[in-house]
Amino acid sequence: MISHDRVRFTLDDSDANRAATSRAAQKAFGMSFPLAYEALRVQKTIICRPSQFARFLIYRSKEVSNNGFKQFNAELVPAPEHEMVLDVTRNAA
Repeated sequence: MISHDRVRFTLDDSDANRAATSRAAQKAFGMSFPLAYEALRVQKTIICRPSQFARFLIYRSKEVSNNGFKQFNAELVPAPEHEMVLDVTRNAA
């Protein structure tokens, strides 16, 4: 069953992190860098799928060194590597 849940959040970042956050948004949401950068500058609200938001957080954690999410050491794993871990994606939650 496909989820119809959506995540709504506002891109609001300091000037120091704007380029890094823009690069993460570019990768996660398929936005151009200028569009992502402008969205941050004017504090746009974005609506995306939960999987896109998770990718954004992971990409941003790699780009920005001073954020709390980094403690999870999250990374995107290619599909073949899933066999080595406990996959709970089919469990209801």
